[in-house]
Amino acid sequence: MASRLLAAGLLLVSALLAWLAVTFTLAARLLQLTILLSMVYVTYLAWHGSRVMWSTFGASRSGTGIATGNARDLPWVTVVVPARDEAPVLGRLLVDLAQQRYHAGQATRYDVVVVDDGSLDDTAAIARAAGVTVLQRPSATLPRTKGAALAHALPSVRGEVLAVLDADARVEPDFLERTIRAWKEADPAAASVQAQRRPDAERRGWLAGAQADEQLMDLASQCGRWATDGTAELRGNGMFVRRDALERVGGWSPAALTEDLELSTRLVAAGEHVAMAPAAVVREEAVGTLAALWRQRLRWAEGSLRRLMEHGPGLLSGPLPLGRKLDFVAFIGEFVVPPLFVITVLTALIAMAVGQTADWTVPISVFAAYGVGTFVLALAGLGADGLRGVTLLGRAARGALFLSHWLLVVPAALALIAFGPRTRTFAKTPRALIPPGR
Repeated sequence: MASRLLAAGLLLVSALLAWLAVTFTLAARLLQLTILLSMVYVTYLAWHGSRVMWSTFGASRSGTGIATGNARDLPWVTVVVPARDEAPVLGRLLVDLAQQRYHAGQATRYDVVVVDDGSLDDTAAIARAAGVTVLQRPSATLPRTKGAALAHALPSVRGEVLAVLDADARVEPDFLERTIRAWKEADPAAASVQAQRRPDAERRGWLAGAQADEQLMDLASQCGRWATDGTAELRGNGMFVRRDALERVGGWSPAALTEDLELSTRLVAAGEHVAMAPAAVVREEAVGTLAALWRQRLRWAEGSLRRLMEHGPGLLSGPLPLGRKLDFVAFIGEFVVPPLFVITVLTALIAMAVGQTADWTVPISVFAAYGVGTFVLALAGLGADGLRGVTLLGRAARGALFLSHWLLVVPAALALIAFGPRTRTFAKTPRALIPPGR
């Protein structure tokens, strides 16, 4: 009920602000000034994020920082793979994990746990054939979320560090060592670390390419938040967390639609923080259709909004440093701009219909600011990845255009929370079923 009221309240406040902005000049200019300040902050994050990425990618290209395979001085890692009907892709990941060079002498320093979350295909059989630990949740067990599968696995985690990989992930043999060494050397005090996510480069087409651009843009933003001691977040696939820190904040939330974001907020509220490891890459499938993309993004937006409503007030009222609180408030702005844009357009149309003068510079400036902000992040992320000239500008424009879908997704998620079903189910992203040989 609280989430419904908060979501409805946010929509109502957005409607009030929109009406004031499109009908009163002073309100319009104040809103536009606020938007301008937000663009300055995005540019600030993009600059710092690109510097982190430049440094990391430059070291990788020069050959420095190559993993040694010697993990004698590194913690034991348990890799957990939640899997429901993942037979088409799981085998490839388990081969990758079997080839990890993370040893102390001849002995491995990691183990792999597959959580068969009620699969109806050969997921469990493929995992057993690979020789890894298999935990089974009955198909009727609720809730059917990734967080619930991870919570089911937590008592069986052997390692000091728990790593989470989606079943469609692909990793190089040095992935574990690269991630842990980056964590140890750059930010050993962090409770968690996030590797770089990249959609599978073998998937061609505009939609897959746009998702690859989006991941680099997000990486620039998160690296910027980390570098400025803000509230960087986990991204689900390729996340590592210390088991003791996880247990201190209550473990995984079985009810969360986005377990990574929900955990990130609880860690920050508890005085912990998340580090970034851009040099460690986990590849994953890109979403193949617009319908599947919409369902995925709607879940992401709803899950993120729900955790902000649930944990945001405690985070802001707690004893965190002021800089982290301000970064968190600025991040919340990402969820304020989309409904404000949609409602300012609707309000301007209504104002015109009833004979009032509508200030169309308001929705135009909101849309333009959103586009410029995402374009700056695209320049930062893609530029750090080595793109230059016309290619950089074209890809940055594509990334900014692609991210405009959030202007519709976030208001839809707010409406769903406010007026939709009380209980929401976890919508698993469908796999593209790439043949195992690729």
